Amino acid sequence: MNTKPLISAALAAALSSLTSLPASAQSAKEANPAPATAGKRELVTRADQLPRHTHTLSKLPSEMLAAPLAELKPLGAKLEAELLADLAAYDIQDTPTLREFYSALATLAQLRGDWAAVPGWTAKARALQDKVGGKLSSGITTDLLAQQQLEKRDTAWLQAEVTRRYAALPWADVQDHVKSAKGGLETYNPDLILGAVKNQLDPMAKNGQMVLPSGMLQMIIGARVQKELLTPNKAALVAGLQTVIDANNKTQARADIWTPRTFAIPADAKAQTVVVGVWDSGVDLSLFKAATPPGLAFDPEGKPSQELLRSLGEAQPRWPQLRGMIKGAMDQRAALDTPESQKFRAKLSSMKAEEVKAFSEDMALTSLYVHGTHVAGIAVAGNPFAQVYAATMLWPAKTEPDKPSEARSKATAQVYAQMVEGFKKAGVRVVNMSWRYGPSAYEGALAYHNLGGSPEQRKLEAQRLFKIERDALRSAIAAAPEIFFVAGSGNEDNSADFEEYIPAGFELPNLITAGAVDPSGSETSFSTFGKTVVVHANGFEVDSPVPGGEHLKLSGTSMASPQVANLAAKLIALKPSLKPVELKALILQGAERQLGADGKPGRVNLINPRKSAELAGLKL
Repeated sequence: MNTKPLISAALAAALSSLTSLPASAQSAKEANPAPATAGKRELVTRADQLPRHTHTLSKLPSEMLAAPLAELKPLGAKLEAELLADLAAYDIQDTPTLREFYSALATLAQLRGDWAAVPGWTAKARALQDKVGGKLSSGITTDLLAQQQLEKRDTAWLQAEVTRRYAALPWADVQDHVKSAKGGLETYNPDLILGAVKNQLDPMAKNGQMVLPSGMLQMIIGARVQKELLTPNKAALVAGLQTVIDANNKTQARADIWTPRTFAIPADAKAQTVVVGVWDSGVDLSLFKAATPPGLAFDPEGKPSQELLRSLGEAQPRWPQLRGMIKGAMDQRAALDTPESQKFRAKLSSMKAEEVKAFSEDMALTSLYVHGTHVAGIAVAGNPFAQVYAATMLWPAKTEPDKPSEARSKATAQVYAQMVEGFKKAGVRVVNMSWRYGPSAYEGALAYHNLGGSPEQRKLEAQRLFKIERDALRSAIAAAPEIFFVAGSGNEDNSADFEEYIPAGFELPNLITAGAVDPSGSETSFSTFGKTVVVHANGFEVDSPVPGGEHLKLSGTSMASPQVANLAAKLIALKPSLKPVELKALILQGAERQLGADGKPGRVNLINPRKSAELAGLKL
């Protein structure tokens, strides 16, 4: 869970779900070495080391979505020159960022009608894919759309070529990407994008006297190019992909290697109570054995609250429908074609611009309402000796980001310290943290409100405010060596290190960060990675309760992290003398490095609860 979003769920769905298509420009960077005449490039290992650029618009972002392409071409030319200059000047050590650069350049080539240049950029981006499915399939649709325009082909040709190209790929490796691409296309709706842009980018432009960061301009251009290419071709693209999916619908599912590794503690086992802290968006403690005291809660201003489970307020009557929408949204991200994801796609594809803001805020609120309880259920599953301590952060659900300030960051820093002190007083032994954010959250919020000065000054101010919180959280965790903390890596398929995520980017003796795999042990398409992501667990369609007691199967690293916390809590219940450093060692020693597509050990390090228990000397 990203706790400080700038772009709403609706805009994210409208733009990010189409990453295999021409839309995906956000920020960019390249991998080719600069010409010898350019001299030595500056090494970049963190996102904040890159320069910030802005552009002045002559009309609102929403108006640009309807403008002729010719009006956008001068801005596109400036963006392209800017990207290429950055690539020549900086040696960027982050493949997801480099891929975004190539995607941006492919989009800009489409904008100016240079269809022959598009495959070159998509090939460069494809070569930098970390996951097998991406290496095989990313950019195919973009290439085919470019070929269609270059050769003046019709939609029948496009549909046939989509089927031919994707059908030729090994289904086991690309099925998630094919299903995700189809789902993204089905949600494509120009009205949805228009509504999201009106509600978020238009206010940012107005606040900034029509000056926008480059990343936002790239989004606008990407959306405008989408509109040109997808509107006439959506049906053909969906039909072509559906043919491939139908041809493989009887393919045998991948073997489940996760479930046999797990274990439950019998109710009559010789074990002791273990208190598990769920540092999240709120927990329905009526579903669990609650600790004494039951928890702590703080509002967005850092003030104490009695609300351990947030209220849905005016959205309560819509809870049954919203519950299904949340399930559908997460299924969509996990490339699952469920009844819920079908309803979610249908909702997005038919949404009117004026409906976007209310829907986005409903989804954000419901996600926060559901999240902590679902995580808690995973953390204590199969452990009758576990008690839950709710560490509730009542993060805002509104579309507009809060205004960052030093006072607000200091209040958050105090909350972090108070939360950990609460854990100590309640005897909490394990804490799960399925949330993360980095300085970019503050940079985006400052830009939205036109605060912080120039783009470079804003970047520094974001770093300064973020550092107040980062250092406080790190110090609080380090000062609790008797507590074992587990963090989720993130769902952005990027590097936690490069983005400086907290707590996922911390390296501490009493903290471990987990990524997500499916039950077969294959890394999910969404899981964030990096040097601090040292273990993996099942985060795919994990069954757990939501407030009120109904169960949902949800996917994300938010569901993988509590699997690790679950293991730690079970080990402590059965062997209370274990210290956090020993728990971490047992989890790492029991984990098994999975083989990559090349037959060599890859980056997935799948925990094995049974093996870790055996290493601890426990008989199951």
